[in-house]
Amino acid sequence: MNVGWKIFLKEGDVKIFGKGPKTLLLKIDELGSLRKAACSMNLSYTKAWNMILNLERGLGIKVIEKQIGGKDGGGSTLTEEARVLIQKFEEFEIEVEESITELFNKKFK
Repeated sequence: MNVGWKIFLKEGDVKIFGKGPKTLLLKIDELGSLRKAACSMNLSYTKAWNMILNLERGLGIKVIEKQIGGKDGGGSTLTEEARVLIQKFEEFEIEVEESITELFNKKFK
């Protein structure tokens, strides 16, 4: 027997940041494009863009910088605020996992 868990940030009843948005940001960072990141996750561009807007509104920070077209094409890069958010969230996930595992072992092992 083992324990499973999900963690995400909420504003009121609205889920703002968790595994999906974090993965989207990491894919944008890797691929340099919101469209490519969405495609790699089998998301529509509109769904991915709405995830970004929801995140930015909920946290009050800008998470991507978009470059529009031109001869070299457009793209997206993460803001420093997004990088800090990802780092803090990953550290938080590690600490939560350690705590949950400790509690699980205390109660069920």
